Amino acid sequence: MKRRHRYAAWLILGALSMYFGEVVTASTPFPFFTLSGLLVTYPLYTLNLLFFAYIAFRKPRVDLYTLFLAGQVFGLFEGYVTKMLWSPGWGAEPRLLGISVVPFLLLVFFWHPLMSFTLPLMLGEAYLTDSREILSGFPPKIRVILYRRALRGALLFFLIYTCAVNQAVNSPSKQVSLLSPSFSWALIVSAVWLWRRKVRAPTIRELLPTGREILVLFPALFLMYTLLTFRLFPSGIPPLREQTGLWLAYILFGGLLYADLRGRKPLHFEPVKLPHRLLRFLGFCVAILAVLLPKSVPLVVISWVPGVIFGLATFTAAVAAILREVTNRSEG
Repeated sequence: MKRRHRYAAWLILGALSMYFGEVVTASTPFPFFTLSGLLVTYPLYTLNLLFFAYIAFRKPRVDLYTLFLAGQVFGLFEGYVTKMLWSPGWGAEPRLLGISVVPFLLLVFFWHPLMSFTLPLMLGEAYLTDSREILSGFPPKIRVILYRRALRGALLFFLIYTCAVNQAVNSPSKQVSLLSPSFSWALIVSAVWLWRRKVRAPTIRELLPTGREILVLFPALFLMYTLLTFRLFPSGIPPLREQTGLWLAYILFGGLLYADLRGRKPLHFEPVKLPHRLLRFLGFCVAILAVLLPKSVPLVVISWVPGVIFGLATFTAAVAAILREVTNRSEG
């Protein structure tokens, strides 16, 4: 496979990650149309996704737990880079070891591991490749939902609602809510269409960076982390004693990810195929619903609460699976 085709796929994967991480939340409504979006936000999400996808796919067969744990470490950039885990600007909120608990739960147990990392990789594999390794590694209970059309439709509606309500609440105007998700999605859909016309469908592993390429990508990511740490809202960095919570989070999630990568292969199942109309119309459905929804924090909470609960359940299941594997190895 030609390098330029793989690099183009990287840009699409990064665009998907940024779309669900920034566009649908109106944090960066038009990242493809602004200089800061193209030079800062887009490269940050692309490099972040590529690096942690490379780590996750070191496992012989990746599964949801591996992706979730990698996505949690991915999401910790909200500490030193954006300072959201320390200074979210939401008023008084409970804190633990210097970390604001609510944004930590929302961003590290829901939004980034699922929306900014796992979902973009899943969609990227479904529409850029012939492989379905990610979907085949989902736990059986989730696969039951994906196999049943009604439940799959309900899950899709929840995804669209979650994106739309966050866009509606955070967007400065209804015009932005209409244009931001739809214009950015149109660019992504167009890029996928062009890529599929020009490139044979590889596997997801063929698209991801090699070890040699990571030697270039990781220093670039580290440089971005460093520059943004000291240039983006530097006053949001707390005293050292209040940074210990984030350090412990890196150790905990990084350690669990390392332990998971040493585990056995998950069982292989025939995955559910995603309909192509999902890719074509998802962004436009988000835009229309965002215009119709009011600016209502309770409506946002309706999406946040089940998302965080699912994230906590997935994290608990991942830790339990790791402990079982460690126990089995020690007994063997």
